[in-house]
Amino acid sequence: MLQSYILSFKIENYKPIPRDVEKLRGYIASQFQEEVLLHNHQNDFEFRYKLPLIQYKIINQQLAIVGYTPQVKPILLSIFDSIQLLNIEGKQYLIKEKNLRETNDNFAIDTKMYNYKFITPWLALNQENFKLYKEESFDLNKQLQNNILSNFKDLGIMVNTPIICNGKFEPKPIVLKNVKMVAFTGNFESNVILPNYMGIGKRKSLGFGTIINL
Repeated sequence: MLQSYILSFKIENYKPIPRDVEKLRGYIASQFQEEVLLHNHQNDFEFRYKLPLIQYKIINQQLAIVGYTPQVKPILLSIFDSIQLLNIEGKQYLIKEKNLRETNDNFAIDTKMYNYKFITPWLALNQENFKLYKEESFDLNKQLQNNILSNFKDLGIMVNTPIICNGKFEPKPIVLKNVKMVAFTGNFESNVILPNYMGIGKRKSLGFGTIINL
């Protein structure tokens, strides 16, 4: 079982947009600079490259923070107790309601297949495999398997059974930090039981590649 935590913020008369997720991360990290897991910067020169145990997202039209493993619980409790407002692009919003939910989720390989949907674009490509994708010689299903395997490894979960993924993906052009990229939306099936709202692929900490169970 994987212990998961979802801290959500309800703001009256405010509907967050995708770019607000990065603003949320920046604000929370600025308030708790000593907590490496909130921003993954060990110091000015080192970056923590493992699966982000804390991920920022939009869930049910609310800004939210998702955390994994018990070590993030005291951090999220501290945020829950002390944050009364959010600063998004220099504008302060009073938090009307906060909710911190804890669940024990299955994250394991099974003998059955399960259906999932990407609710945010999946960043599957880097510069190297983008060339292969353009040449139509890149297997997105294999890449998805590798991305899920990386999540297992980063959480210290050993797997001995092959991961299976079969999906239907649509390319979606996006711009990140003024760089044009290709992301993907779509559905897939897998023999892995995935927790709702887990991030897969690149930029998971900013909510990309977030999935839900269908």
